[in-house]
Amino acid sequence: MNLFRNLRAEEIECRVSRVTDKGVVLLLYKTARTDADLLDETFGPGRWKNDFQIIDGVLYGGIGIYFEDITMSQAGIISNLREWVWKWDAGTESNTEAEKGRASDAFKRAGFKWGLGRELYSAPFIFVPAGKCRIVSGKCNDKFDVADIAYDANNKICHLRIEVKGETVYIFTGNTAPVEAPKPAKGFEQEPFVPTCAECGKEISEKVHDYSVKKYGRPLCMECQRNG
Repeated sequence: MNLFRNLRAEEIECRVSRVTDKGVVLLLYKTARTDADLLDETFGPGRWKNDFQIIDGVLYGGIGIYFEDITMSQAGIISNLREWVWKWDAGTESNTEAEKGRASDAFKRAGFKWGLGRELYSAPFIFVPAGKCRIVSGKCNDKFDVADIAYDANNKICHLRIEVKGETVYIFTGNTAPVEAPKPAKGFEQEPFVPTCAECGKEISEKVHDYSVKKYGRPLCMECQRNG
């Protein structure tokens, strides 16, 4: 049982992970600020806290939540009454402000351990064709926004629509239709699912794609998984 509600469209960010002549590949992610807001919303500011530790040169971030008997019963967690429960994970550096980025990543990964935004692991392969975005010198600086999103009974993404400046550039609708899902834009054709590695761009199987997204939060080939 997830302790947190699913993320709303405005709480999800898009990042360009790869640019080709044919288009761009996007990844969905959440920010540390969104995690903090959801923790406040669910438990209250005084019932959670975070901490960092360096173990063998690796920075780990932890989120502790204070549980009491009635809350623990609802969450299905077996533990002593009235105690702090912690979950930890390691962070990786970002391209800018490496140390700050590593701490933020560790915090967000610890949030995933608690279930914060875990539904993003079910995101489909997101490819926006070159005709629906602006690619200049191998780069795409478009601002991609999640316009709307819906989940099925298992908290998996079953509908996703992404826009650039109000224009729909990507639509996904799974086998399970969401309740009152927005209708796809007329004439929009979704690109076929061609999973590729977010690091090296190598084409990968759907099995490897699904495994990597669940474990690492993004699609990686076996070689990049080993090197990561």
